[in-house]
Amino acid sequence: MPNEWLKRIRETGQLTVFNKATAWAVPIAAAIKSFNNLSLGVKVVAEKAEKAANIVLVLANGPGEKYTYYGDTTQTAADFTGDILHGETRTLVDQKRNEIFFAAVFLPGKLKKVTNGQKEVVIIHELIHAAGLNDWHDSVGIMFATMKEEHGGLIEYLHDEGAKPMPPIRVGSQTLCKMKMLWTGTKDCKDD
Repeated sequence: MPNEWLKRIRETGQLTVFNKATAWAVPIAAAIKSFNNLSLGVKVVAEKAEKAANIVLVLANGPGEKYTYYGDTTQTAADFTGDILHGETRTLVDQKRNEIFFAAVFLPGKLKKVTNGQKEVVIIHELIHAAGLNDWHDSVGIMFATMKEEHGGLIEYLHDEGAKPMPPIRVGSQTLCKMKMLWTGTKDCKDD
């Protein structure tokens, strides 16, 4: 379900990201650049101070791994595993406003034989969740729920004929529509 960020953050048109998953530095830098080229209505920018970031990227090895942000704690789900190519985003929501004020992105910390391109796809997918598409998935593109490894990249398990593995990143029309609704107020998207 899509969920907006606090209005004061939405009005900036950007989310700041701190990389605590330093082993993923190269694909995270590539993911930030790729994310910003997708025209989603929001940009992500690197932040040097962890506590000043809107989103923190961390490595996790299993279920129940925690991240605490100014006294609010979130954690990986009971089924999270650190050796599968996937991530998990947990948002913290202001209960009075029902708006996001922080997101932790947990990335798998025990992967072997994975490419930077595959990591980039996972990071962008999770950044889109963090930007407000929480548990939502699309029927095509980067926000497809389940991907498989192919030729050093990732591709939807049920992909269109002729589709190639990502990167480069493909964005489904519903993902683009929902992101623009959240970040720019665009309301003229068509349902597919």
